[in-house]
Amino acid sequence: MRTKYKPWAKPYIEEHTEVMCPFDMMNSYKDYYLEIGSGKGQFLVNMAKNHPDCFFIGMERNVTCAGFTAKKLVEQEINNAKLVYANAEQVLPLINEGSVNGIFLNFSDPWPKKRHAKRRLTSDSFLNQYLRILKKGAKLIFKTDNYDLFTYSLELLENSSFKLVEANYSYDGKDNFDEITEYEADFRSQGQPIYRLILEKL
Repeated sequence: MRTKYKPWAKPYIEEHTEVMCPFDMMNSYKDYYLEIGSGKGQFLVNMAKNHPDCFFIGMERNVTCAGFTAKKLVEQEINNAKLVYANAEQVLPLINEGSVNGIFLNFSDPWPKKRHAKRRLTSDSFLNQYLRILKKGAKLIFKTDNYDLFTYSLELLENSSFKLVEANYSYDGKDNFDEITEYEADFRSQGQPIYRLILEKL
């Protein structure tokens, strides 16, 4: 489901620097949760609202989605979340080792063609970056509606240093430290199963 381009998005991002975090400034935050692929921002905003003692950073490469997220952060006056408008592959290598409290991957692009497998956010190269930047004992939480991406991700874990905490083939959404994304609400309304993995850095 592609988001239709909105010409207002980029000027809005440029105007509202108060909710933006330039990726070269991410290491100024010492204690935060990272959502990679924040879409239109519903998850990021609601996590920030419902967990005011935590700090969240969302990362989004699509300018229109980033615009929607920035707008939510501004209009709802969210003070404990920021947005990074950039590609994850650009930013992750720049993040300090062992500095992130947790990572959320919500309904990432499945990149179904085999030749695009390295672009999947649960590919080996990304998993290695997550291991590097997460704190010891921190978790990587992955949700998807795509069964093939889910099983692909499970298979990669066999050679990963992550500990598998949960592999849920029908996640009910009842976790106090979670929120429903825009995509998830739509999928659930259609009766689509939601798959979830929880991994822990040992």
